[in-house]
Amino acid sequence: MIPRNDYEKQITTCLGSFPINTLTGPRQSGKTTLATQIYRKTGGTYLDMGRRSDRFRLSNPESFLASLKGLVVIDEIQEMPGLFNVLRAVVDDPDLKARFLVLGSASPGI
Repeated sequence: MIPRNDYEKQITTCLGSFPINTLTGPRQSGKTTLATQIYRKTGGTYLDMGRRSDRFRLSNPESFLASLKGLVVIDEIQEMPGLFNVLRAVVDDPDLKARFLVLGSASPGI
């Protein structure tokens, strides 16, 4: 595995400052590996939109996402582009107890 300590520090700093952060890049560039590295240290919720079971958990996305605490990683978000509007509403809540790290392959939709 390629060490990504500097990237991890930068993302962790951003997560402390902003309610939502995005990590984009080409396919197979290490986005998921980096996010998993951070997630394993902090815990929280990991959702992969490539998994049917995780998409099912988001059948009522605003309610589900608003109820979460800690780090919430949403991988492959380009699979559910409708989540962007939901996330905008969720992160505007002043009582929000979660920080979001959104991952997706670089594409015009993201």
